[in-house]
Amino acid sequence: MTNYIERLKESDDKLIVELGFKRVDQFFDPDDPSPVKSRDLSNDALIAMITAIIDREPKKPVDYIIRFPAPQVTEELESDLPGAVRTYFTYRCEGARRKLRVQLKRIKYGLIYGLSLSAVLLAIGIYLYQITTDPVLADIIIGAIVIFCWVALWDPIDIFLHQYLFEKKTIAICTKRIINSTIRVEKAGVQPDGMPSTG
Repeated sequence: MTNYIERLKESDDKLIVELGFKRVDQFFDPDDPSPVKSRDLSNDALIAMITAIIDREPKKPVDYIIRFPAPQVTEELESDLPGAVRTYFTYRCEGARRKLRVQLKRIKYGLIYGLSLSAVLLAIGIYLYQITTDPVLADIIIGAIVIFCWVALWDPIDIFLHQYLFEKKTIAICTKRIINSTIRVEKAGVQPDGMPSTG
């Protein structure tokens, strides 16, 4: 069960993301004692803000409406929360860019090592295949060579497919959409389950 409620409204020129949290400390990191304008977001808030737009039209402007029960909404929260969100995602983007540079180096050197080793192994395999008279042994040699080549190339391919592309998409979402989005805080009534009402 999530600690927030979400509602999306999409028009031809805008995507409106409405998020409701039962408590302010569910939106911010409860272990961060900083003032609102410099507090880190919670994992729930991070996931909610990214997943709401990750598969939507990338060029459409986004408006975030963050709702909390009315008694918890202070003037400081209303004025400082938008800046806190942008500061947090700007920081995450900078970290993601640094990580991206490290990953590119790992991919580059991993491919150089993997392709070089694969070329040597294939040359050895072809030579052994040609001088081997036993067809079963020849097939075993080729199979072993293919496995070694696959292992040598697995790390850079895995980094590219499962880490690099994800980080690149995260940066695009953070910089082009969330940081440049409109963010506002609204007071809301409380539903029987304690969640703020939407709309």
